[in-house]
Amino acid sequence: MKILNGSKIKIVCNNGLVESGELVEYTNEQMILKLVDKSIFIIQNPYNNILAIKVFGQEIGSSEPVYVDRELEPDQYYRDESLRLKSLADLRLELAKEERTRAKELLSTKKITQIPEVQFGYPNLTKPIYKHPKKKV
Repeated sequence: MKILNGSKIKIVCNNGLVESGELVEYTNEQMILKLVDKSIFIIQNPYNNILAIKVFGQEIGSSEPVYVDRELEPDQYYRDESLRLKSLADLRLELAKEERTRAKELLSTKKITQIPEVQFGYPNLTKPIYKHPKKKV
């Protein structure tokens, strides 16, 4: 990929140096950047000294123009923004109400067919009762 002069780029060098700026000149022998603070940064032998180059905002234009047949129009117009927000709030309330009714239906459809019997016994008083229960880990 050819990097155009005037492109905004960020480079990472072998020695860990990271710089960003506008590309002034790029050849096999040197790369010249104009940094944000208006200083000049020159890299000798860029093919051996640069690890990575990031190019910002280089746009690739399309060759054919794109035409829109029909503009999208909203379903309803609101004079005041608060009316639109009110309708959104009403929709959310309706959604919450619907979720509550579905939860009620699910809870009502679950029926207990059989009640399990619980066996109660007598306490064993032959063993000592501890003052402090065991710690749960």
